[in-house]
This record gives sequence, structure tokens and C-alpha cells, in this order.
Amino acid sequence: MSAPGDPTVTDAPGHALPPLTSLTGGATGLAASWPQLVALASAYDASGDRLRDWAGEGSRVLLDADLLASAPLAPRTFAAAEAAVVAACAGPDGALAASAAWETDAVMVRVTLHWLRESDELVRATFEAVDLLAGRAVGFTLTASAPLWLPGAVVVGGAAALLWPTLLRPALPPSVRRDLDRGLTGVGRLTEQWLLEHPGLVQHLANGGGGLLDGLWDGLTPATPGGPFGPPSSTPDTESAAGLLAALYDDRTGVAVPRGDLAVGLGAVAPATLAGLLTHLQQVAALSGPDGRGAPGAVEVQTLHGPDGQVRHVVYLPGTDDLGTLPWTQDSDVRDMATNYLLLAGESNAYQDGVVAALEQAGVQPDEPVLLVGHSQGGMTAAALLAQGSPYDVTHVVTAGSPTAHLDGFPAGAHVVSLENHGDVVPLLDGEDNPDTAEQLTVGFDAGGAGVVGHHGLPAYVAGAAALDTSTHPGVVEQVQSLTAAGFLDPGGHSTASSQVLQVVAER
Repeated sequence: MSAPGDPTVTDAPGHALPPLTSLTGGATGLAASWPQLVALASAYDASGDRLRDWAGEGSRVLLDADLLASAPLAPRTFAAAEAAVVAACAGPDGALAASAAWETDAVMVRVTLHWLRESDELVRATFEAVDLLAGRAVGFTLTASAPLWLPGAVVVGGAAALLWPTLLRPALPPSVRRDLDRGLTGVGRLTEQWLLEHPGLVQHLANGGGGLLDGLWDGLTPATPGGPFGPPSSTPDTESAAGLLAALYDDRTGVAVPRGDLAVGLGAVAPATLAGLLTHLQQVAALSGPDGRGAPGAVEVQTLHGPDGQVRHVVYLPGTDDLGTLPWTQDSDVRDMATNYLLLAGESNAYQDGVVAALEQAGVQPDEPVLLVGHSQGGMTAAALLAQGSPYDVTHVVTAGSPTAHLDGFPAGAHVVSLENHGDVVPLLDGEDNPDTAEQLTVGFDAGGAGVVGHHGLPAYVAGAAALDTSTHPGVVEQVQSLTAAGFLDPGGHSTASSQVLQVVAER
């Protein structure tokens, strides 16, 4: 991982593009070098084996019957030759000693690689344990002390809700009301600014979510030990906590409905750049309309016909349409909070199933390469389809502002580009950084944005993608070249494109 400010990372020219602040994984990441280290250890082993064979060959030469028979004819010469062969084969600097040195080096390389991997896992497990205990202690404290603060909070809160808008606020002078309104607005802005400036703390809070749920239950069951010293956790991580919340919602399946009445402006234009992919995704997201009042759940399957005769598909998956879904307000909107919880838990969900149905409806064949491009929940869905498998040949994924660290990894040879804007808290909601793997390149950049929503918005990610398009960092270049070589990016404009819009809806 490159540190912020690394000149090899912050290479976007001019002031129009945001700087790239970090890169993890990919072709130039640490994990990508592990197979090379394994190969190096194997080469050392093979060298040791060859040297040991050569040492044995010397012994066989000295025991040759013809050579021994000729020894009496030139005893001094034979003795000198014998000493030279013994030294070359079994002496301190001989082949046998050298073979031991090569094999020792092989062992050291393997031990070093093992500890590199284990140290990463130790750091991850340590943060998991600390966040779990902290969350559990907070949850226990809240519920165990509820008899002390809850009655007063209910009385004061209820009185304020009843009396403030009708009696108290109208009685205040206008200048005082304005000052109070400005103060409340200021508190909101300060809270938002804190979130933007401390995304790492938000990540730890999310990572301790399972412990928080356990702690809340501990405080409600005083007959058993509570807090960090209670019974084993039933929600030891963010994934299990998300699964517990998802269980509150009804099970649904996703179906894809063709929407020939809807079109995307860029649907007939083959994408040429990463920024072009996300600009295209922005147009697909707009089909949902403000607050999901258009066609919520709309996705697009763009089919590319290359000059090589190969058919490829780019699937555009927007993010959440309904952030306020409660268990008793579920409807046919597939991109809702229930889907977010299910995706974080790694469980089957209506959006994921609906995307597979959309590919089938669009006539995609199992052997035709597919690129999935998703923002927020759409990126989570894209990554899950690659990690968990599908009936289709998904080879590449591009995510923007999506938490994906909870997944168990991607198939060897796959290419995943994950963009994360500094200050966007959404990619951190699975509680972990994306791991360093050869298949996934995670790129941090600083495009800013107006508040929490602006930092997570697609315009910021279009700017970040444009910075990747111009980057000379080898890891970024490898990913862009892979997308181009696979035919998903066509900077020369040689491919023809067609488009189908489908609406994924949830059914009980």
C-alpha cells in the first residue's frame, strides 16, 4: 500500500483531476509478489537438488571399477584426483555443502512469506477483537444503565415534542429562534465535518457493530455476565450483525422486467475510458428519478460487438434507491436497506438474483465476457456476483464507493478496480480495508464533495476515474490495459454498441 503523498501515486496532472492518495493490491501489490516468492523458493530447492546429485556423481566416479584398476599405475596422480573430487563434492566449499545452503535459503524464503501472511492476519484479528470488545462494552453500558436515564429521556423528549412547536418556540423572540435554528444547523454541519475528517473512526464503529448488538442484549439479561466478560459473542463481526438485522425483513426474490420505454443517452456508444464507464453509470442511475420516483431498480445491459467478432457485455448497476426501508415498509423496491444488510452478510438477495435474471432476459450467453460496473450497493452486488459465482463469465468488475472487504476473495485471474473517495464513509461500512490481493486494486483519491452525500456521489467518482485514466502508476495502467485488452474499453471507437434497460423489482 502506498502512503498518502507518495509521488508515485499522486501523479494526476494539473488541478482539474483529484490526486490519487493510496493504492492497495493489484498487479503491483504485495500479494502479487507472493507467487514469485514461492517460485523463488522452489528454484532454490531445485538448485539444491541438482548440487546434491552432482555430489553423488563424484562418489560414483571415484568408485568406478576402471578408475580403481588404474590407480596402481599412477598412485600419486590418483590420490590428487581423488582429493580434488572429494573436495568438490563433499568439502566445505563443495557441492554437498552448497546444496544445503540453497535449501536453507528456500526454507528462509518460505518462512518469511508465511510470517508476512500471518502478520497481516494478526493485525486484522487484533482490530476485530478490539472493535468487538469496545462495541460490546458500549452496548452493555447503554442498556444496563437505561433505568437511570431512560425515564428522564422519555419525559423530557415527550414534553419537548409536544410543547416545543406549539408553545415554547412561538413564545421566543424571533432573534432567539433564528439563533437556535442556526445553532442546530451548525451542529449538523460539525457532525458532518467530523465524519468527513475521521473516516477511520467510522470504520471502527462499523466494525464494532456486532459487539454493540451483543452488548445491548447483555444489558437486558442481568442474570448472565455482561459486557466484554459475557458469554461468547453471537454477532462477532459486521457480517453476522448485518445478517441479524436482515432477518427482520421478509425474504424476496428479484425479477427483471424489460423496459423498452427507457433509454440511456450513452447506450449506443462503446465506453472508451474508466471515466466514461462511470459517466454512463450516472445516466443509468438517473432513471430511478429523485427519491426513486422514476424507475427504481433500473439497470442496463450494454452489448458490445468488437472488430474481432467477439460479443461482450457491460452491465451498469446503480446504488441504493430507498435508504429508509423498515421491515414493515418493504415494497417492490429492490435497492433498499434490506438488500444492503443481506449483501453485507454475504447472503442471497433480490438485487443480486435480479441482475442474473436481467442478463438472462438480455440474451447474454454463458461464454460471453461480462464487465459489471456498480456504485455503492450496485458495486457490492457486482463484487458479490464475481466472488460468489454466477452462470455468466464475469471477468472484470469496477466498483465506486462500495464496501467489498467482507467478501472472501475473487477468482484467480479476475480484475477488480475499487474506487474510494477520501471522506466517503460508505466504503468503510463493512468495518475493514480491502485486503491486498492480486485480483483487486483499491484506489483512494481525494475529489472532495459537498458534505457526506457529495463525497459519495457519482460526480466525485467520475472525477476519480478520470484521474485513473491519466495515471502512470504501473498498477493502475495494468488494470486499464486489461479492460482495454478484454474489449470493454474501446478508445479507438471500433466496437458497435446496443443497449437494453431492465427494471429489477422484488417479489415476495
